Amino acid sequence: MTLNNFKTSKHNRRGIALMLVMVAILVTGTMAVAYFGSRDNSIAISSNVEASARARAVAESGLDLAIAILETNSDWRTQHTAGVILDSFAFGGGEITLTVYDSETDLPPTETTNKVSITILSSVNGIAQTTAATATIIPYEEEYDVDYSEYAIFAQSEINIQDVASVQQWRASPLAAQQSPLQIGTLATNPMAVQIDSLGQHSNLFLHALSNASSMVSSTISSSFELSNVAPFPTPPLPPTHSDEITFVNDDKDDDHKNRRNDKNRGTSTNNWYRSFVKDNDNNSHRNKKNLYLINGEYEINELYLDNREQLTIQGDVTLTIKDDFVLNNTSIIIENDATLTLHINGDVDINSSYIGNENHSVNSWSDPSRIQIFGHDDSDWNITGASTIKGEIYAPECEVEMSGIATLCGRIAANEVALSGASRLLYDQTLDHGGFGDVTSSLYDDTGALLDGIQQLTRLDPILIDALYQIETSSENNQFLNWQDWWSTPTERPNEVVYALLVYGIDAHRWESLARNARRARDSTYASVMDQ
Repeated sequence: MTLNNFKTSKHNRRGIALMLVMVAILVTGTMAVAYFGSRDNSIAISSNVEASARARAVAESGLDLAIAILETNSDWRTQHTAGVILDSFAFGGGEITLTVYDSETDLPPTETTNKVSITILSSVNGIAQTTAATATIIPYEEEYDVDYSEYAIFAQSEINIQDVASVQQWRASPLAAQQSPLQIGTLATNPMAVQIDSLGQHSNLFLHALSNASSMVSSTISSSFELSNVAPFPTPPLPPTHSDEITFVNDDKDDDHKNRRNDKNRGTSTNNWYRSFVKDNDNNSHRNKKNLYLINGEYEINELYLDNREQLTIQGDVTLTIKDDFVLNNTSIIIENDATLTLHINGDVDINSSYIGNENHSVNSWSDPSRIQIFGHDDSDWNITGASTIKGEIYAPECEVEMSGIATLCGRIAANEVALSGASRLLYDQTLDHGGFGDVTSSLYDDTGALLDGIQQLTRLDPILIDALYQIETSSENNQFLNWQDWWSTPTERPNEVVYALLVYGIDAHRWESLARNARRARDSTYASVMDQ
C-alpha cells in the first residue's frame, strides 16, 4: 500500500464520523423542537380544557340554582325579562344567564306556567357552556289529605287482583322517574281480605293495614305500615244543592242498556265489548254523531247514558250530579284545556270501552287525574270493562268497583271493594300523594305520631270542615309549622316539587375535549415518526 492510499482511507473515515454527529444533532434538535412545541400547545389546550370544565361545573350549579328557584314561591313567573331570570349573574367563579320558557307555548312564563324549558349559559374566561333541561313544577297545596289519595287502591273491606291484572306506576306522570313504592291499603281486619293472584303483578306493592288486622290479612304481601285503629273513611262531599237540570235525549237508551247488561252476564267483557261495538256500528253508521257540551257550572240529571252516537265535552269547571245510573258505551267524555269535571253518582256505573280524560286518549299523554273526580254515593256496583280508559280519581267508600277486560284507570281508587281481573290495570299517579294517613310525618298526625283528635271524628269530605280543622290545628302555639326561626338562620322555604330532565349538558366541553384528544394524537404521531428515523 502506498502512502497516498493510506491518507485517502483515513480522510474517508473522518468524513463518516462527522456525518453521524450531524445526524445525531439533527435528530436531537428535532425531538427537542417537537417536545417544546407540544409543551407549548399542551399549556394552551390544558388552560382551555380547565376553563371549559369550570364552565361546565358552573352550568351544572346554575341548573341546581334554577331548580331551587322553581321550588320556592318566588315571583319568577312574572319577574323576568323575556324569560331571562338571571342575566350575566356572577356565580361560582364565572357568570350564568338563566332563561325559562313555558314549554307548552314556547313563550316567556306567565302566572299559570307549570311546565318549563330551562337554559343555562355559563361563561368562564371566555369559554361558554350551555345546559338545557325541561321541568314540571307541582305546586304544594297546604291541605289535609284525608281521601287516601296516597294509595293506588284503598278498600274498606276487600282488594282482589287476579288473572294478569296489575297495579303499576303511570309512566307518563311527571313523578314517574322517582320510582316511589306503590301503596295499597285496607281497613279490613279479617284474613285474606287482600288477595293478589295475578301473573301480571310484577312491581312491589306495600300494604297498609290496621294494627289489629289479622296477620294473614294478605298471604302474598306483608304490611309495611300500621294505620291508626281510628282511621276514618269519610263519605264523599255532598253534591251541590242548587243545580241546573239537564236532559240528554236518547230514544234507544233503555233497550240498549238492558241488552248490554244481559250480554255482560253471558260472557267475558272483552267479547261483549267487541260484539256491542260491531253491532252499534252496523246499526248506527248512518246516523250523525252528536257533540254534547257542558260549560262551567253545576248541573244535575236523572240518568246519564251516552253511546257511540254521542260525545260529551267539558269546558270550564263542571259539577254534574247523576241521581241514578251512569252508563257509557263506546263513547268519550273529553275534558278540554284546563277544565275540570266532578261527578256525583247515586246509582250504578257501567262504563264499556269508553274514555274519560283529556283530548289525547293515549295513556302516554299525561293529564292531572285530580281534574276528574268521580264520587260514588250509597251502595252501588261499578263496572269498568272492555277497552275503557279513565284519567281520574274514583272515591266511592260504599261501592264495589270492578275493572275487567283491558280497562285502564290512570289515577287511583278508594272504594268498599276493589277487584281487578282480566288484563285490566291501574296506573297510579304519584302527583296525587301529598301525605295522608299513610305518612306519620304529614299534618294529620301530631308530634307523637298520634292522629289528631279532629281528624278521628271526620265523617265527610267537607272542604269547609276540613279547612276549619286545619286552621284550628295550625293555630296551636306548639304546632310544628308555626315555630319559625329568624329568617337569617332558616333556609328559604321550598314547598313546591320540581321534576326535571336534562337535555343538553356541556356542548362546548365536548369540542374542547375533542381538540385535546386530537392534539395528543398528533404529538404521539410526531414522536413515533422521529423515533422511526
